[in-house]
Amino acid sequence: MIPLYEFNRGDAVTISVLTGGKIMGPMAVGITLLSAQEMIANKFEGKGVQILHIFRDLLWEFGSRSAPPVHDLLSIFNAAKPPESSQEDEFPPLGSLSVNERNNEQQAEVVVHEGQQTSCDRETNQSEANVTAEEQQPEEPMDDLLYRCFLAALKYRLDKVPMDVGQFYSQCLLACVPKTRRLDMKKTKYKKFGIFLEEVNKGEDGPIVKIKKQGKGADVIDEVFKSHPALRSFVVTDEVIKDEEEDSGKSGPKIHEYYSVTDAVLPVLKTRGRFSKGQLLESAEIREIVTDYVKKEELHCGKTVRLDPILAQVTRINEESTDWNTLIQKVQSKMTKTFVLRMPDGRELVRKINMPKIVFKVETRSGNKKVTLINNLAVFGIEPKRLCHQIQVEAATSATTTNEAVNCEGPQVTVLGNQVTYLGELLMKEYGIDKKYIEGLDLGIKKKK
Repeated sequence: MIPLYEFNRGDAVTISVLTGGKIMGPMAVGITLLSAQEMIANKFEGKGVQILHIFRDLLWEFGSRSAPPVHDLLSIFNAAKPPESSQEDEFPPLGSLSVNERNNEQQAEVVVHEGQQTSCDRETNQSEANVTAEEQQPEEPMDDLLYRCFLAALKYRLDKVPMDVGQFYSQCLLACVPKTRRLDMKKTKYKKFGIFLEEVNKGEDGPIVKIKKQGKGADVIDEVFKSHPALRSFVVTDEVIKDEEEDSGKSGPKIHEYYSVTDAVLPVLKTRGRFSKGQLLESAEIREIVTDYVKKEELHCGKTVRLDPILAQVTRINEESTDWNTLIQKVQSKMTKTFVLRMPDGRELVRKINMPKIVFKVETRSGNKKVTLINNLAVFGIEPKRLCHQIQVEAATSATTTNEAVNCEGPQVTVLGNQVTYLGELLMKEYGIDKKYIEGLDLGIKKKK
């Protein structure tokens, strides 16, 4: 049980995330709406903190954009644990002290310290204490470093399969190791990467990757099960998911299309493994699951599939059989189309059902001046003010932003002149936005032949 120390309403607090015996944070800061005693009395039910800022919000983007640290839970509380002889005095039962008593003790403490030390001495001691604390902070186990870099490599660096296991380890996994750490496979309990792969595939949630043997010492990663809970719940901390030279290239998001599992399709999916509502699957994964189900139930007959009660219930097809494509499309239609936008800095934005497009409009303003309007840039994680500055420098024209424009998510960018052709090329080449997510490219000035 994590101890809860005394605090009052309105106190500033930080919030960390506890997972697998590790503490990651702070992930958020806020103001308490209840005191510690009130939270205990309410059995920790209801809203207890008013959140002011969270990890990766706009305020975080203005700073260093550093990732929150990860600490071992036991090491933190063991380091903070006082000697047994004075434990009762230093940590009295929650709420046993009145407000006046606490204030008096704090005032007395201040007087004693000020009488014994000068301000210079206090700064020196504090600096020495910080250095000592940093030196005593336990290093993350090598096994944990290996596992999280493995997940980061699968999720962010492995673009194509099959890939040789050794090539994946050297080019993808090692590239994810934080700059301040060094991964040594011989210092892990596995000793060899092949043994590590065998162990992680034996987990209770099933295998993460499919390994195909192509001869002695020539194993390849043939498939990655992206719906695996470990990959879906993985959060980037200080792993290096992009090379520095890549940062100067395309700075827009990578857009991935998924289908979210619904109650309607669970009867089919549950026969093939552990699936839950809201889980994201790629189109290829759905086709593979349905194909596997049909073959194991012996429902296929050449180019047609016989519908058993489960398939008939899921697809709502009022016939005894159907073709493969119709079956797959009907299953996908019962799921929720979901788009995941992965930003270069590791952020992820999720959009369901429909993916908005960047929309170009050309309007005529007073004085017969043409202006180009750009809508929905914020949906794709593009910073409008940064884009405006880039346009001003490269195109030598005016570019401004307008908040709360009609039919626009986020700020609208207004550029002087018909700049559709230039802006379209800029978004596609430098920001990596696919042409299918841009509307209005035909409004650009046609080049004379």
